[in-house]
Amino acid sequence: MSRLTVIFLLVGAIVPLISSQCTPKTATPLLKRAVYDFTLGLMRRINQETESHFVTSALSPWALISTMSLGAANDTLKEIQNVLRLHPQKCFNNLFFNLINQITSKPSNPAAGMLERSATIFFDGSLNIKPKFLNDVTNIAASDARIVSFYDRTVTSAIINEHVRSVTNDAIDEIVTPSDLDDVYVVMIDALYFKGAWKIPFPYEDTEISAFYNSKGQQIGDVSLMYVSSRFNITSIDQIQAQVLELPYGEDTRYGMLIFLPYQNVTISRLIDSLKKISISSIYILFGNQEPQTVDVQIPRFKINTDINNLKELLMDMGLQNLFDQNTGNFPGISDYPLYVSNFIQKANIEVTEEGTEASAATAAFLESRMLPDQFVANKPFLFMIVDRQFHIPIFTGAYSKPSNF
Repeated sequence: MSRLTVIFLLVGAIVPLISSQCTPKTATPLLKRAVYDFTLGLMRRINQETESHFVTSALSPWALISTMSLGAANDTLKEIQNVLRLHPQKCFNNLFFNLINQITSKPSNPAAGMLERSATIFFDGSLNIKPKFLNDVTNIAASDARIVSFYDRTVTSAIINEHVRSVTNDAIDEIVTPSDLDDVYVVMIDALYFKGAWKIPFPYEDTEISAFYNSKGQQIGDVSLMYVSSRFNITSIDQIQAQVLELPYGEDTRYGMLIFLPYQNVTISRLIDSLKKISISSIYILFGNQEPQTVDVQIPRFKINTDINNLKELLMDMGLQNLFDQNTGNFPGISDYPLYVSNFIQKANIEVTEEGTEASAATAAFLESRMLPDQFVANKPFLFMIVDRQFHIPIFTGAYSKPSNF
């Protein structure tokens, strides 16, 4: 009896302590690292597939698969928790969704910078969805749920595509085709749309056609190079062998674009691999340790469209294999009907002009700093990230290496 009493007292003392540690303050750094690591893993693989010219939103599939975890079990759940770095405690994961919703909440001044996210699960009407899953999803605002008939695949695909077109403000008009829905009972959509006006716009009259070079210094084409001179956050990070410039959006500067310009002879692939040595927060620590500098900035005006039709294979390469296997995928929390993830795709695009940026996506240690010159000329391959400056979360990421006269 005394042994049982001792065990009970220990549990009674430990459980409240663990619960008290589950707060937004403790959850935020965990979420930042989880999304950042997942982003780097996906960027590395997409970069290899696209010859260092792409745009993507890793936040979108991260959120989508996190929602799947609410109905997953056994090895499927373990894989998701491991790859996405989800917390073993449900309380933390609920806070993750809450923080994601804060990041994508409607801004006070949409004209300056706007980020919208819409997550919707389309269920076939014949599928018996467990009420607990629907309650869990809606209670933490992970996703909306819609019941549709998958009998007529043409009609269903039109419904889904119209939803995506609407939530991305016509930027993406098709994410699925009728043939994509063969033997499918659930379609999960996570769509992101961003539009931001530069805090300091680039004057149109200063844009000029200029040469663009590869990482070896060889000219490979021409671009419309925009120009502005003002005070910006800028630093040089030897750990990743790149200069980093921040271009803020809007007066409230909630969002910003980080541009990573590699040192000479450093490739985009090498730069992406080295990003694991730092974090977005560490970049902003460097910015905070020094005053903004007056910089002559030149970056191309550009537009990138990326269709990632093999996202399933890339995610499998990252370690998410169980959920894609029709024999091992385990989602008993969604339905008694055996489910697995048959496909995963994403379409994303970005347009950067003198006025600002428009982007969309649908998915189905301390550092050293050194003095910089007063010029930042992105006339060679570079990386970019659109980030939430409050939470230091990457929203859109990409690379530019194929010049065009956009």
